[in-house]
Amino acid sequence: MKNTFVFSFLSIILVMILSCKKPERKKTNFKNYLKNTEWIVNEGGLIIPDGGKIYYMSPRDTALIFNFHAVNFLDEEKFKSYDAWQCGNDCFTEIHGRYYFTEANQIKMEVDSIRKSEFCDLPTQTFKPSKVMSFNLAKEGEQLKLIRK
Repeated sequence: MKNTFVFSFLSIILVMILSCKKPERKKTNFKNYLKNTEWIVNEGGLIIPDGGKIYYMSPRDTALIFNFHAVNFLDEEKFKSYDAWQCGNDCFTEIHGRYYFTEANQIKMEVDSIRKSEFCDLPTQTFKPSKVMSFNLAKEGEQLKLIRK
């Protein structure tokens, strides 16, 4: 009787521990055409949780460009959005996070941190849990349009 009680109690504890595990995001089989691409944001500014509704982006070429917002889709799931300015504005912002496709033309972006550098005098914001943004994607020629859902 005592062994049955101990076994039952330990089984319940084990089930409780395993059920508290953080849920994993389901992998999707949608083609990731953003992987290892760099984009200049023509309209919409930085891609941040409380940012614009629509972002128009063009592929970044090797031309020397001053004063821009950009987003790099670094690998299968990480992204970085940042800005660059000429001399006179030495406060730069970088947004780091993860992205994944939820449909063939939809992505979710999870912002993990927003970092201000150089002369900003602002601490890095770290989000636990991550701030989530959802976008519909539309290709218009070479341009990519992100529409916040």
